Amino acid sequence: MVRTGVLAAFACAASIPTAAAPPVTTIRIAAHYNSQQIRPLQACFRQYEAQHPGIRIDYQQVSYQDFFQTVMVARAGKSPVDIYNLYSIWAPQLIGTHALDAPPADVDRFVRANYTPATIGAATIGGRLWGIPTGVSIYQLVYNKKLFAAAGLSAPPRTPAEMTAMAAAITKKNRQGNILTAGYATDLSGAMITHAFYAELYAAGARPYTADMRHTNLRSPAAVAVLTRQVDLFKRGISSYSVQSVDFAGGFVGMAIMANWMKDTLQASLGPRFSETVGVAPIPSDGAGGTMLYAFLWGVDAASTHKRASWDLLRWLNSPRANGTMSCTATMLSGMGDLTGNRTDMAAMRAAIADPFSQQFVKALDAPGAVSQPNLWHADEVDRQLKFEIQQALSGRLTPAAALAAADQDITAILAEQP
Repeated sequence: MVRTGVLAAFACAASIPTAAAPPVTTIRIAAHYNSQQIRPLQACFRQYEAQHPGIRIDYQQVSYQDFFQTVMVARAGKSPVDIYNLYSIWAPQLIGTHALDAPPADVDRFVRANYTPATIGAATIGGRLWGIPTGVSIYQLVYNKKLFAAAGLSAPPRTPAEMTAMAAAITKKNRQGNILTAGYATDLSGAMITHAFYAELYAAGARPYTADMRHTNLRSPAAVAVLTRQVDLFKRGISSYSVQSVDFAGGFVGMAIMANWMKDTLQASLGPRFSETVGVAPIPSDGAGGTMLYAFLWGVDAASTHKRASWDLLRWLNSPRANGTMSCTATMLSGMGDLTGNRTDMAAMRAAIADPFSQQFVKALDAPGAVSQPNLWHADEVDRQLKFEIQQALSGRLTPAAALAAADQDITAILAEQP
């Protein structure tokens, strides 16, 4: 009887339907941040999963150099991720191939209500917002306080003329006339050359491209004047490729236009001498002043089957925490010395940042003269062409006007290819 009763109990238990496991939505995120950099965000992923039991987040690191190509290959193979962390200049081509999802109305309102105009501009293409701005880099004049003091200079330059005069006072050469210490330095890097040119042009109150991004303003008097000043530094023996901006930490550079992300490199090289050596000032200007910034943005793939869930996650990651601390994204960025365009996060950063170097960059980010890098069609190719022609002028092979006219012709042809 006992055995029969047990069997009957098992039979009854077997007939009771078991609750089905809730479906799991896996959101895949691709970004270039390494395992150390992404760690604060990984902690937030786990927290979000705990609050949303049906969500799993899968992070995939992709090399920065290969990021755009990897995205395109994945889409061609019908296996795109759900969320991308994109350099803004990659967005036009992705939009042109219908690869990005436009943010829903609530996310659009969230960005416009909480981010600075310049960073909103970095995530805007064709008059439409395409994502949530993340890491922001902005350019300022970085100068060596010790070299300034040795040359009898008590303050950084405010105008281009002052910059040239001060750079000349700092420059030192050997008996053969070769520059040992450059009063002002540039770089062989395409980004340093073109970004510095854009930054000086914005500081002069001018724009390198038309509003519709289909034509250039490179033949304008303002553009020619900026390049003429840069060429003059080379002609006068104040600048040379033999001393580049990367030589700043060695004490061989008086001034250079740099982005905020250079802080980690300079600190690592200078150690305890960082604060007493490195100063930051606005880019010299004869007008109201300004500079260039560029940004990354969170975007969602148009082919994602979890678009709403992805946007909800992104809004959560970029909203300040309930206790008043920075958002998850800003916490990660601040750990790398990077900035954000989220005003609430910026306020928290100001309170947390004590060094004058970072304070000056944060101040510049919210200034009215800060303008986003143009989100051009084939921007990398455009920058390579502009870099080539600027170098032609710096080497004396072309006049500034001729070099910029050549750049205008070639770049206009590239921009004509866009949809």
